[in-house]
Amino acid sequence: ADYLDGMEVFGGLDLSARTDLTALVLIGKDAAGVTHMSSHFWTPEKGLIDRARRDRQPYDLWAEQGFIRTTPGATVDLEVVARDIAEITENLDVQGIAFDRWRIDVLKKEFDRIGLNLPLIAHGQGFKDMTPALDAMEAEFLNARARHGMHPVLTMCAAGAVVTRDPAGGRK
Repeated sequence: ADYLDGMEVFGGLDLSARTDLTALVLIGKDAAGVTHMSSHFWTPEKGLIDRARRDRQPYDLWAEQGFIRTTPGATVDLEVVARDIAEITENLDVQGIAFDRWRIDVLKKEFDRIGLNLPLIAHGQGFKDMTPALDAMEAEFLNARARHGMHPVLTMCAAGAVVTRDPAGGRK
């Protein structure tokens, strides 16, 4: 995330249920108006190879290469995630991190325990909150103003995303 130094940074945080991916993506705009992304993912260490086979994704290789962080045990350990987020955001000018409410209370307790105070912003997963977010990010990509470093896990997640529309044209 060193290339985000000196930029105002915003993020999105999605916590996993048990064995899927927990994700934190941080973005900042440089002086030329280009959006730069720094992506971080966590998954449980136990069962990693079985999940890689089942999902047909090289999670184990990505973990070896540093694209996914593993936490001990069979579920994502939010104590480890909290410490890692503290390290990742330590020298950044974090303006806000949008989060889905799922399990956020558990992570907030871990943040409190280690004294991490981040500007967390609740972000719903419905059409009302997701439509403008999706519109803004889509515009960055279509106008070639987004750089994500070809992060393989982010690429896999984006490739698997499906857009749903409501009758009013909202998207999520």
